[in-house]
Amino acid sequence: MKIGILTFQASHNCGSMLQAYALREVLARKYKADVELINYSNYVSRCMYGYIDTRLKKSSIQRNIETFTHLKAVGESRKWYNDFSNKYLVKSDKYCKTPEDLKKIAKQYDLLIAGGDQVWNVRCQDAGKEFYLNFAKNIRKVAYSPSLGGSNILKYADDLEAYKNYLLDFEKISVREPNGKKWLEKLTNREVPIICDPTMLLTEKEWITWLPVPEIKEKYIFNYAFYHNRSETNEILQKISEKTNMPIYVMDYKSYDYYKLSKYGIKKYEMSGPLAFLGLMKNASLVMTQSFHGTLFSALFNRNFWSYDCEGQHNPEDDRAIAILDQLGLKERYQMVDDLLKLDIMEKIDYEPVNKRIEEFRKISFEYIDSFMGC
Repeated sequence: MKIGILTFQASHNCGSMLQAYALREVLARKYKADVELINYSNYVSRCMYGYIDTRLKKSSIQRNIETFTHLKAVGESRKWYNDFSNKYLVKSDKYCKTPEDLKKIAKQYDLLIAGGDQVWNVRCQDAGKEFYLNFAKNIRKVAYSPSLGGSNILKYADDLEAYKNYLLDFEKISVREPNGKKWLEKLTNREVPIICDPTMLLTEKEWITWLPVPEIKEKYIFNYAFYHNRSETNEILQKISEKTNMPIYVMDYKSYDYYKLSKYGIKKYEMSGPLAFLGLMKNASLVMTQSFHGTLFSALFNRNFWSYDCEGQHNPEDDRAIAILDQLGLKERYQMVDDLLKLDIMEKIDYEPVNKRIEEFRKISFEYIDSFMGC
């Protein structure tokens, strides 16, 4: 049986690449499957992660200006992501750029897997109907833990009936978060289990032995955030650094330069990309994060961490941060950034019950994989 996985493997995003790596490696190593990531990048993805964004949008023009004014930083960052992709992601020989390309190679697979990551977010810029595997006919299809992000498909789908038909063509459907489960069960009238993100299928030991994760000896804080443009947040992070007497590292080279993070005492780590992310996570004394995968890896590596947000910026339909913390039994670790200085920032987490939850979640997820792998 030959398996193809369609996901955001081409995104220059640590969570996207690591979840793609994890699902493929688990199926290959633990199930001895003939499996590969479908080497696909649509037009929007190529614009988002290339040097030039050719879309006729105001935001694209602004992005191009930022890129060319910080070309060295962008180039360095791209190198780390491309190196990881070329060395560690097992991809199809055929590079697909369009849904038509996907249709041409679909028949070489016996099973197609959609997910994980936000491939089913109907408002995600680089997602599309092809991630619902609408290009494949008479081929087994399953979904492994895709996320709908904060976008209710019942409200935002451009053709809800079409999406319903795509989903009903799946042998098995699963999702990553409770809101996605609720929305898809209402749409399809099928049971949709919540299973863990592919990155959680690997133990900490597997992550650090399957990949060359760098060791970092010093004590430091790792800030893994979506945005670095809020001066009030940067000032709070600076105070946390001073209070704990530890430097703060980031790995977003472009943002580091563009928002002049050095003036807040923040440091740029010497590497970027997924391996740097894993090293910074594994060795941090404290992690500050706005990211789903930042939270997840903090827990997997048993790090002290806080998941933070800013007042007025949270989308109530986006349950990614809250859901994973709830599943881990760590809801108190979600805080508004302006409240962080009021807390005991180095308060330890009791990881014994958390690790039990992770093991149980992992067990349920492997049972789901067993069900479509014929085990």
